[in-house]
Amino acid sequence: MNLHQIVYYSRNTVGGDTRTMLQSLRDIVSVSQKNNARDDITGALIFDKTWFLQVLEGDATAITRTYDRIAKDSRHGEVTLMKKGPISERRFADWSMGGTMRSPEMQEIFLNHGIAGAVDPTKLNAATVVALAQDLKAFEAERKSGVS
Repeated sequence: MNLHQIVYYSRNTVGGDTRTMLQSLRDIVSVSQKNNARDDITGALIFDKTWFLQVLEGDATAITRTYDRIAKDSRHGEVTLMKKGPISERRFADWSMGGTMRSPEMQEIFLNHGIAGAVDPTKLNAATVVALAQDLKAFEAERKSGVS
């Protein structure tokens, strides 16, 4: 396999209150998990009400096709590619698409990556997004296992 990674950000264009946005995120993650499992794509989606930050991993053609579809999706605006290139191994091998909505419990993780207030993706680089996603994945795993 020609293993590649894409890191991008986009502006959330889904209107409504927090509940509406959360339902939209659940819908996006659910559909993404099905499509990505079919296409052998793994990755992570971070959502903070204003921005989506996403990492996609898999075959170069498959992730490019997925990125192109996202760029045309009306729920995403200002879709901006941060990085596209080969990788030696997957960082999210067990996530067909993990999704995390920023919450107060995660604030320390965001602070550890230099994000104190609102996310400004124009001030982030792809390596920071990947590291943040990995730390959020570990946080979610600990929370699910009941480890504190």
